[in-house]
Amino acid sequence: MSTCKEIWNKLATTHEGTNQVKESKIHLLTLDFELFKIKLRESIKEMFDRFTDIINGLKALGKAYSNKKNDEEIAQ
Repeated sequence: MSTCKEIWNKLATTHEGTNQVKESKIHLLTLDFELFKIKLRESIKEMFDRFTDIINGLKALGKAYSNKKNDEEIAQ
């Protein structure tokens, strides 16, 4: 019989992958984020949707980018 912790670990691995897979996903999404620009013949909505997918993917993996302007306003 499995313990709750074993079940949780299996679910987490199934959902997120192993730590190595998770780090690889974070790396790829971070690269997409840093190199992000509109594609030729891409609409603003398509660009926004693609950017939102990158940000949501990073958040789901525990890596989030903050809005620099908001951070600066909070610091003042």
